[in-house]
Amino acid sequence: MEKVYKVETTLSHSLAELYAGLEEEFANKSSIPLSDMNRTLLQTGLIHHLTMMSGLGLIEPEKAARLHALIDQVAKDTILWDVLQMVRTYWRDCGSGGPGGSGGLNA
Repeated sequence: MEKVYKVETTLSHSLAELYAGLEEEFANKSSIPLSDMNRTLLQTGLIHHLTMMSGLGLIEPEKAARLHALIDQVAKDTILWDVLQMVRTYWRDCGSGGPGGSGGLNA
């Protein structure tokens, strides 16, 4: 069964200004629809956060393996694939056992 979520949010203050700048650049220099830009932003954030949480040891190994397979499936045919490899390397090297650690982080 495929899951479907509709995600809505409100941006304000500095975050809204950042989004406005990004949206303006896409509108002026890209043929990508706004909905695709928003989906890419969400994909990037989800992939980064799940990879970070896994690297910090916050996700149980079996679940992390399942999530990594889904991340690979989502990212491998996009520019996110290269970014994902950098993020994984960072969190592998700086995760729960590295200098980044999870000191003071409560799960």
